[in-house]
Amino acid sequence: GYFDGIYALSKTAGATSHTTGIGFGGTATVNNIGYWAQGGTINTTSFVDLSNSQSFQYYIQTVSNTVLNGAQAAATTIRQYRVSGTVSVNAGGTFIPQYTLSSAPGGAYTTALGSYFEIWPIGASGSNTSVGTWA
Repeated sequence: GYFDGIYALSKTAGATSHTTGIGFGGTATVNNIGYWAQGGTINTTSFVDLSNSQSFQYYIQTVSNTVLNGAQAAATTIRQYRVSGTVSVNAGGTFIPQYTLSSAPGGAYTTALGSYFEIWPIGASGSNTSVGTWA
């Protein structure tokens, strides 16, 4: 399947240093996964301008948690992530996008309105599937 998602996270309390990673949990048996992840972190309370953020880009090929941000200890923090890629599942089950903190920062993150994760099928393994009209 193909997936696309945006996670926008914010917190306004707690200054314990921590990193943040993303990964996928659940009961589905995954054959393989490959996705592009980009994002950033900034010490502010607004998602309006993240141009001065600590930013990153990765290409990840595991469902395991992958740390994306360096340690952050500010009480007021915005983190944003964009993920886009493909996953092949051998046996059905749940497929759960997750973010993981290396330690409790002392204040919980809130997932902002408008964050989303969407996934749709692109064909069985080894198939030659066409969706829509091809010229």
